[in-house]
Amino acid sequence: MIALEFGQAQQIITLLFAGLCIGSFLNVVIYRLPRGKSIVHPSSRCGCCKSPLPFYRNIPVWSFIATGGRCSKCGVFYSPRYLGVEILTPLLFLLAWWVLGWGPQSFFIMGFIATLLAGSFIDLDLRIIPDSLTLGAWAVALLFIGVAGDQLAIGFVDALLGSAAGFLSFYILSRGYALMMGDEGLGGGDVKLMGFIGAVVGWQGVVTTTFLASILGLIVGLTLIFGMGKSRKYPLPFGPFLAVGAIAHALGFSVLEYFF
Repeated sequence: MIALEFGQAQQIITLLFAGLCIGSFLNVVIYRLPRGKSIVHPSSRCGCCKSPLPFYRNIPVWSFIATGGRCSKCGVFYSPRYLGVEILTPLLFLLAWWVLGWGPQSFFIMGFIATLLAGSFIDLDLRIIPDSLTLGAWAVALLFIGVAGDQLAIGFVDALLGSAAGFLSFYILSRGYALMMGDEGLGGGDVKLMGFIGAVVGWQGVVTTTFLASILGLIVGLTLIFGMGKSRKYPLPFGPFLAVGAIAHALGFSVLEYFF
């Protein structure tokens, strides 16, 4: 029992460290990828005065708190999103470990979670989800599933079926909405994101993701309209809701099992 507890402590520390580092990297991806900038060069710097950040200012969470969330050179305040992503990533990694244990499946889902976090915050910032993120992650997921074999909860055929279910259902939905309403309710980024989600969680996960995302989107949309006076045409990003639904299914919640 002592050895097991020590092993679990090691796993927790490893996931915390990895999650903090990956969360810090995700902030780079979230800012640079949709703007067509390299995510590896140049090194981290202030987005306002372009001053390079010394290595000790790149320590996740601590550096944001130590500087009061502002640039030490020009004094501009950074978005609290940076701190939020750096905290949320390791917390979700630990949740995945708690539910799925330590192994290929949990590591696969952690990568899935990291991708969804990046896509969600890009969508919140700019109302887009870059193809380089969704299509790239989709291809990598299918490749990983094909290579991993029975080490993952989903097989390659089920991943292909899930991909088709996610992509086609949302493509048809987006085209139908555009024809009826004369406006793009769902963007192409959401459609491709659902293809990626379906590859990881299968067609059953597509059902859960769609259901939960729709409920959350409806609640938030009605709150914005009736509580904050927003127009019905207010551009509400749907990617974050899809991410919540997909992560919920990946961590064990299934609409089909719960209701049927």
